[in-house]
Amino acid sequence: MYHGRGPGMMPEGQEITGELDFGDVFSKTFDLYRRDFMKYLVLFAIVGAITGVLTTLVQRAFILPVTPINPTPQDTLNYLAVFLGVLIPLVFFIGLIGVVFSSVATGGAIKMAAGEIEKGQADLGASVRFVISKLVSVWVLSILVGIIVGAGLLALIVPGIILAIMFSLALPALLIEGTGISESLGRSRKLVAHRWLKSFALFLVFGIIILIASTIVSAVSGYFGWAHTIVDGILSAIYAPLIPIVLTVYYHSNAARIAAPQVSQAPMGSVGTVQAGMKFCPSCGTQMASWVTFCPKCGARQPA
Repeated sequence: MYHGRGPGMMPEGQEITGELDFGDVFSKTFDLYRRDFMKYLVLFAIVGAITGVLTTLVQRAFILPVTPINPTPQDTLNYLAVFLGVLIPLVFFIGLIGVVFSSVATGGAIKMAAGEIEKGQADLGASVRFVISKLVSVWVLSILVGIIVGAGLLALIVPGIILAIMFSLALPALLIEGTGISESLGRSRKLVAHRWLKSFALFLVFGIIILIASTIVSAVSGYFGWAHTIVDGILSAIYAPLIPIVLTVYYHSNAARIAAPQVSQAPMGSVGTVQAGMKFCPSCGTQMASWVTFCPKCGARQPA
């Protein structure tokens, strides 16, 4: 059983029913990682091996030209033309391999972590099969977010960081809630609203952890010569699951925060004095007609 400090921490197998503080998100992430370590390791090691093999083949197919010695201006132009002609398809195919296969591992880890939080059980096979059934949507969303964040980073760096935080929970929303691509982007923006500093600090800490771990793995895999990419992909399975797990925990934390009814704002005696054909908004307590879909005060969607 997990012993968290915050009010949102629930016993093992129960949902997160309230917002978690920074420490609880951190602890819960590593608790889920530890509990199902072998499942995450198998998933990411297989995907990492496949990605490493395909990336190695692409690198051998598109070999960058050697810089000419004492080149003339014409030699330099010829070199640049050949260099770009090799570099562009090389980057394209490596990026494509990463998106296609890493989406399976990332999505599978999100579904496993969500299953552990909601049901107390992480099913590796069922999670992977579910992600594969949603793979086109996952690819489109991943590419779209990548383009948006990349454009922001090219602009002034800061806009890219803001956009990365804004859409960081889009993939969990897509896989856990079953929303569409555009709805997932909007849902992510709503979930991180008013939690920008907390989100930035959380992702920064985990980013540093991943950076340190990947640096160590790269140093080790460097001893394997031409097979270093394959070894790197396999060893990255040790730390790669942390990102999708923390995104899942943070998604549930913010979803619980938004969904929690504000009882103190509801009219006194509302439970026993609801008029016929009326209902109360679970978010702000505003009374409205039973057929209304969105609250006229806070805009929250009403349960069917």
